[in-house]
Amino acid sequence: MAKSAEQDRARHNVPVIGLDATELRWVRMLISLLRHPDPTVPELTRRALEYLTDSAATGKAPDDAENPPLDNAG
Repeated sequence: MAKSAEQDRARHNVPVIGLDATELRWVRMLISLLRHPDPTVPELTRRALEYLTDSAATGKAPDDAENPPLDNAG
């Protein structure tokens, strides 16, 4: 019985440094998008994460000249 209770508790705890328990739903959403069966969804998610990473590293949005828009309809 003690082992079952320990396994149940371990299933609900996710010890990740810097991750608040309220942010878990966002992590789950990202994982589901990255595992999406339509190949365009994971690729778009990956590009969005790269954009956010670059923006966070520099403190500003990347220059539009360096990253032209993919949609030229506009």
